[in-house]
Amino acid sequence: KVLNTVTADVEEALAAGKKTLVLNLDIGADSKASQKVIKAVQKIAPELAFMGISEEEVGSGGKILCFTIVPASVQESGLKANEWLKDVLDSVGGRGGGKPGNAQGQAPNCSDVDAVIAKAESFVNDAIAVA
Repeated sequence: KVLNTVTADVEEALAAGKKTLVLNLDIGADSKASQKVIKAVQKIAPELAFMGISEEEVGSGGKILCFTIVPASVQESGLKANEWLKDVLDSVGGRGGGKPGNAQGQAPNCSDVDAVIAKAESFVNDAIAVA
């Protein structure tokens, strides 16, 4: 069910000519599900930088999972997955790590997922605009 939504959102982003996409996903804190989402995104849009954010329990203000992929073509314009993830999770007291191409992490408490998504979009727009 979530993959259908992701597929539709990714195809919409591609049609709009976007190079990046941040989605609030309903997969709990399931890292296996996050890998399925990443595979689906890479299959449909191999040149799209993607960040998924998911609450363990929607609306709980509790733990969030955050994961991102950044293809080499987008890394060249200045966006690195590990820096993007760190910036976003630092804003809510979370931690994570990874490489320029992919990263993941968690935050123990997050009362405002929309603010986290706005932070992610702001960071990515700044990173690519500077390049």
